[in-house]
Amino acid sequence: MNGETGKNHSRLDKMIQEHRNDPYFLRAKYNQPAICKECGVVFDDGIFQWMKTPPEKAERMTCPACYRIKENYVGGVVTLEGDFLQQHWEDIRNLIENVEKREAGRRPLERIIGIRKEDDGSVIIRTTYEHLARGIADAIHRAHKGDLDIKYPSEDKYVLAHWRRDQ
Repeated sequence: MNGETGKNHSRLDKMIQEHRNDPYFLRAKYNQPAICKECGVVFDDGIFQWMKTPPEKAERMTCPACYRIKENYVGGVVTLEGDFLQQHWEDIRNLIENVEKREAGRRPLERIIGIRKEDDGSVIIRTTYEHLARGIADAIHRAHKGDLDIKYPSEDKYVLAHWRRDQ
């Protein structure tokens, strides 16, 4: 409680989030309709969406996700480790792909930039935005338990997730 006014402002302060800097997402709107010349996502009615039949007269542009992929500007990193990962890699890989498909259907700018297996057996997943990284980490943890640590290390839209299970 605030001693001077008797009102609790701390909850409101936590709910208000300032615009976080994303150099690839233009604050000004794209001309509508617009279609990404790289991936085909359409910007129309103020949102990015997948369309089976894109508008014929759509302006061509490059969407924020394709810019991020091209310039390797990562929004989330998921690190997977442990003996369990090695033994169940195919199942975990399928789960990752299913989460990406589901998330991309709802948020077309959420994409996997890359999945890399390291020499030590760990796997590094890099994503365009934080929602997909968080979704992948949460899904693996729900399905396979283990230890999950998630950090948002800066004010920018960025997440680091670390999952490990040895047995």
